[in-house]
This record gives sequence, C-alpha cells and structure tokens, in this order.
Amino acid sequence: MNLFKKIALAVIVLSMAACADLDELLVNPNGVSPDQADASSLYNNIQLEFRNVFTGNYFFTAGLARMDSETGGFTYQAHHGPTEFDALWENAYSDLLPDIEAFLNIVEPLNLDAAAASAKIMKAYTYMTLVDLFGDVPFSEALTGDDGNTNPVDDPGADVYAGAIALLDEAIAQLDGAADFDVAFDNFYGGSASDWATFAKTLKIRAAVNTRLVSGSAAADINAITSGGDFIAANGQNFEWQYGTNRANPNNRHFFYNDSYEVNDGAYQSNWYMWLLAESKGTPDPRTRYYFYRQSLTVFPDQTSDDPNAFDCIFTAVPDPDFLPAHYEAVSEDMPYCLGSYDQSYFGRDHMNGSGIPPDGNYRTVFGLYPGGGKFDNGIAAGNVLNAGTDGALGEGILPIWQASFTHFILAEAVLTVGADGDARQLLSDGIDLSMDRVRAFEGLVDGAEVLATVPTIVTVEDTYPVDSVFTQYRDAVLAEYDDAASDDDRLAIIAREYLIALYGNGIDAYNLYRRTCFPANIQPAIDPNPGPFIRSALYPAVHVQRNLNASQKESFTEPVFWDTNDASCNY
Repeated sequence: MNLFKKIALAVIVLSMAACADLDELLVNPNGVSPDQADASSLYNNIQLEFRNVFTGNYFFTAGLARMDSETGGFTYQAHHGPTEFDALWENAYSDLLPDIEAFLNIVEPLNLDAAAASAKIMKAYTYMTLVDLFGDVPFSEALTGDDGNTNPVDDPGADVYAGAIALLDEAIAQLDGAADFDVAFDNFYGGSASDWATFAKTLKIRAAVNTRLVSGSAAADINAITSGGDFIAANGQNFEWQYGTNRANPNNRHFFYNDSYEVNDGAYQSNWYMWLLAESKGTPDPRTRYYFYRQSLTVFPDQTSDDPNAFDCIFTAVPDPDFLPAHYEAVSEDMPYCLGSYDQSYFGRDHMNGSGIPPDGNYRTVFGLYPGGGKFDNGIAAGNVLNAGTDGALGEGILPIWQASFTHFILAEAVLTVGADGDARQLLSDGIDLSMDRVRAFEGLVDGAEVLATVPTIVTVEDTYPVDSVFTQYRDAVLAEYDDAASDDDRLAIIAREYLIALYGNGIDAYNLYRRTCFPANIQPAIDPNPGPFIRSALYPAVHVQRNLNASQKESFTEPVFWDTNDASCNY
C-alpha cells in the first residue's frame, strides 16, 4: 500500500507542476496585453473603433438636428435614456483610447512620427466629440487604471477641449517633415503625412468656431490657420471613411445601406429634412434624389386612398395636405405634416412621432445613393429595395466626417459672427458648389447606362441625372436670397441652412450647429405639443455612472456643454 501511495503522490505532484508550467505558457486570445500587440493590428482596430465613435452618435445627433427622424417616443425623456450611449462610451474608453496609447508606445520609439501623429489626431477628435455629447468627461485621469485609478474624475469640458487642441498641436509638429507611413492600412489618407497635417489644422478651425461663444480669440485662431492656406479646402482632401460592397465575412457596407436594403424595413426619414430639400425653397434642391430614394412615387393620393391603414399621422387618419396642427402653424404656415412632400411623395415621419409601426414598409422613402451607397432616385422606375443587398451602389458609401464644403460654411459663419477674415458670400457659394460636386461624384458608383424606359424613346439612369444648369441655378437662387437678407442674422440663417443640407450623414456637426447658432430657424416641432425640454447634452451613460465612484448623473439633459451659452429657448 505504501508503494501505491507514493506513486499516487508523485503523479499528483508532477501533474500540478505540469499544469503550473502550462498556465505560464497560455495566452488568453481575448485579452491580449499591450506587449503582445503588433502595430498593424492595433492601427486597424483604432481606425475601426474611431469609425464607431462617429457612427455611434449618428441617430441621436441627427435626430435632434432634424436631419433624421426621431421615432422612439413622444417626449425627449421617453426617447433618450442613460443606457443609450453605453456602447459608445465603452468603445471610446475601453477600446479606442487604450489602443491608441498602446500603439503610441510601439511606434514612437521607432520614430514613426506620421503614424503616431495620426493616432493623436483621432484621439483629439474623440475627446472633443465626447465633450460635445456629454459635457464634462474623464481626461486627465482617463486610462490610469493600470496605476490603480479605476474611478477617474470628469474634467471640465473646456479643459478637455484645451487638451485636445494641445494634442493637435503636438501632432502637427510631429508631422512637419515626417515621411508617409505604411505600418498599417490607413482608410482615410493612405498614410499621407501632409493630408493628416491638413486635417489637424482644419480641426483647429472647427474647434475655434465651435467655441466662439466663449472664446475671445476665435477670429485670431482661425486667421492664423487660414492665412497659411493649409486646411481642407478641396474635395480631394476630405476626411471620409470609405465603405466597401462586401455583404458578409465581413459586412463592410455603409450602415445606411444595411438599414434599408436587406430584408427589414428601413428607418423612417425626417419629413422636415426631406421637405427642406424638396420643397422649402420653391424649387427642389438637386441633391434631393441623391439623398433619398422613394419606393413609391404615388404615396399621395394613391396609397393614402387605397391603403389607409399604412399611415399613422396622429392628428389625422391619413396624410392631409389641407390640415396643419396648430402648434406647427404657430412656427410656420409652410411646415410639412405627415409627408415630406405631397406633390413628390416623400414619406417619412414627423419629429418625435413615437407611435407604433403600421404596414408602411413598401411606401417609405429610404436612404439613397449619397452617402450610404444606396439607389439613385431616377423619378421614373420606383420599387421596393428589400432585395437582399443587390440594389444601387451596394453600400459603397462614405462617412462624411469632414469635407471641404464644411470648412467653407463654418468660415462663412466665422466671418459674420467673430469677424474672421474672408468673404462670407463667396464662402457660401463655394461651399454649395463643393457639396454638390461631392454628391454628384457618386454617380460613378451605379450603372448610368441602365435602361429605364424604351417608349417613346430610350431613357437611361444617366438621362435622369440633374444637368449642370440645375445645380448652378440652385446656387444662384441661394445667393440671391443672401443678397436680399436684411441683417447678418438673416444671412447666418441661410448659411446654417445650407450647411445643414451639406452635412447629410454627419450628425454631430449638425447637432453642434443647431445648438451653437439656433439655426436653421423654424424647424419642425415635436408632433406632441408638449415634448419636454430640448436635449442640450446627453445623459451620462449608465456604465459610467454605475461603475465609477467619482461619477454622478447630471440633473437633467438640459445642461448645456461649456461652449453653448445660448438661451434655453433657442432650441426645441
């Protein structure tokens, strides 16, 4: 027996030792430590996570700016709660920002300056976005968990902005004379050091305009950059995320396309925003049929008569062009109700219509060719787009994070409001042209030779594109309106309106514009006359408040961010 006991004991000891040795060799594939990461994989993750910061706030910000529909409730409080941004917060603080630090620890000792600087620029943009959404956020103590601080304090938004601008300055200095980089695939600029530097300087202009209400140096800060001429001024310099056409493994198509062109009914479009383009100025904006695709050209009066159960207009059973809710009429007698256009059959939802979903999927207007890579609306052959991802440009869209037209619009704003150098009228004109040129470039993503009709003559998709003169006439009409404006406030309202139109696909800058300028004026109110106060900043995510001992939920989402000093009545 003693022999057997000794053998058994030896086996146990050897087994434990083997397990201990094995434990030392095991690497958790789901928890790779920084010293096991490689620069290429980190950078790929960084760009994907950065993309997610932009897309993660889109429907919130675009909805509040009336660029997209708000359909989650009849009041702002019912629609937006503290769990809404849990994923974005975790993406930023648990994934993106730590990955950037790990990447910098690898590439900076190797003097890969351009790659390092590009990561710092994305870091700066991310922190400014977090401030724009939430106000005060962790910055000085963020990412100090390895040092034992798992409860970082929320720094004042102004301090975070200042820190982000310091990061931009650091990146700009690092890019001066730096070589292009190829340490990893760069979806934005292909590793071009000069392009990243131009973007960083443009972000400083954006920050100066965004904070102009609380800054005494906005004009000087802007002029210091524009006088050097190195900022995003042409479409070839745009900072855009490029999507592909792959449906699976991985799905790399635009999220607009995934929303509307697969098997489920697409999200409602904003009736007010479609009306803004299609009808508000007396002649359709030529970008309208690029932005939106109508699945039916006869919603009114055909479908409203033949299929009345497909509509939920709240105040009327079906869309009624002769009816306007009293609180709509108090804002504007021209306010759209229930349809974005009765004559042109643009069908979405009014602001804050949180009612149930009727069987209206075949009639809804959906995301179009630009920027999501959907279908161009040729105005002749409409039809359902739930065809398993086989329509239009197959999702090969972009995220318009920053474009040359945006630069021109905010510079025009700066000229009128803080006296920055420049000609506001010319900047407005150039901004419109740049926006239209970028939208029209999407024509190359679809088959222009597709035949739509053969009788009485052959008509192709290309034949239905707006001609050059239509775009010129539109710009000239806006400039004539600008020339007739009686005050700088009236001129700013026109600039803000055209900027909002050009921003389609960019929610955060639309939301910032509305809070910063109070324009466009006379936007559609909520369908409920009593929707509660407007959201001037998002509630903190639940994951931040519940897991951080130094965090507390703000008293209300009516608290403005530091750069928004407008009266509360400015937004609704």
